Amino acid sequence: MAEVDEAVALNVEAGWNQNAADWQLMLEMGEGTGVRERELVASSMLLPHGDRFAWIAMILVTARWQRKGLASQLMHRCIARAEELNLVAGLDATEAGRKVYLPLGFEDIYALTRWQAEDIKLGLPDGVRPMLVADLDAVAAWDARIFGAARPGLLTHLHGRCPERAFVLQRDGALQGFVLARDGRQATQIGPLSAESEADAQALLQAALADHGGPVFLDAADHHKNLARWLAAAGFSKQRGYMRMLLGTETPIDDPARVFLIAGPELG
Repeated sequence: MAEVDEAVALNVEAGWNQNAADWQLMLEMGEGTGVRERELVASSMLLPHGDRFAWIAMILVTARWQRKGLASQLMHRCIARAEELNLVAGLDATEAGRKVYLPLGFEDIYALTRWQAEDIKLGLPDGVRPMLVADLDAVAAWDARIFGAARPGLLTHLHGRCPERAFVLQRDGALQGFVLARDGRQATQIGPLSAESEADAQALLQAALADHGGPVFLDAADHHKNLARWLAAAGFSKQRGYMRMLLGTETPIDDPARVFLIAGPELG
């Protein structure tokens, strides 16, 4: 628990949204590396997803240890470990990070934007219902075809974090989309959200935001233009951009047409 607290302190210094539950989840899902000088001064995570790819995340270095090569060392370690596991390395890069990762062989897949809002409150739309524990197996099976790998443990964890923000949309008994969320240190993070159409995605997002109080973050795929317009009209503003990248390939592993919100840049 002490290491988790130290890891949270690193992302607090960086202004990131992760809390102790996020770190505990990532450590259970994947492999964490830390650099210690009496205390934790740098971190990285590698999160394998099935037998296809592994997500690199949480490369953090405390201010007084920056520009000493630690971030580069941790990145190369993550890449090497993914190669040992025969997995494609992926990440969601900030604009500054993208300039570092392109020379390493990472390819652009698609752009994302983090949107934020304060105290959004929308009405519950028709056709959407709360996600139940009994829905999780079907949601996980449907999600695996879109995300590119099975992640039932992650989806179950997120459902437990914010069950009041978890919804599904069905039509004629067939799943058309779902949304999950989690509590964060600074804001509720909405996502993942996958759907068969932009209209379905907007209905699910509206449900997740119904009667919501407090700040909200979400990371939306830029190629869904109607969703971006909907977010702006609802009162969201752009915080920062990301680029989804894969090492050595420009072919998406997920299904961009049906991915509207990712779980977060740390989770893939």
